[in-house]
Amino acid sequence: MAIMGVIVALFGAVSFALWRLNSAADAVRNLTGAAEDVHGLWRRLTWRRKLAKDRLELIKDPREAAAGMMVAVAQADGALTAGEQAALIAEFRKSFEMTEAQAQELLAQARWTVGEVRDLDRCLFKLGLLLDVEQKRDVLGLMERTAGVEGAPSPALRAALDKYARTLKP
Repeated sequence: MAIMGVIVALFGAVSFALWRLNSAADAVRNLTGAAEDVHGLWRRLTWRRKLAKDRLELIKDPREAAAGMMVAVAQADGALTAGEQAALIAEFRKSFEMTEAQAQELLAQARWTVGEVRDLDRCLFKLGLLLDVEQKRDVLGLMERTAGVEGAPSPALRAALDKYARTLKP
């Protein structure tokens, strides 16, 4: 009979230990879930802040600014064609000394950045603020070449490029 009492007590002790371990595991899962919720909230808030900003203000690198200006000029007359995309990638690789993959990533980012731009003059002005005078002259040449990929630029595009060129004169 004493052995039965010991077995029942041992079974009770093991059951109690398992029950407490399960409770502890549930508590850890709840804490982990709460931490993930806080992290998700933080990511959502920072993403909303980025979305609330003007996309042009998110650019900090002069190469990204130059790429955005070139893409804005290329798509000023409509969607980018395959020829314009190939020319842009070739210019990025040559001018910025990039690999093919880096040039494609830069093109994708530049397309996203200037995708909703309706005012080319404003876009060129805002992105031009990140460039020094020498870089602006270089980018003007790149934009001229980009504008001429699919033939002569439209009068509106020509006017925007001329206006940008006038800002470079002292």
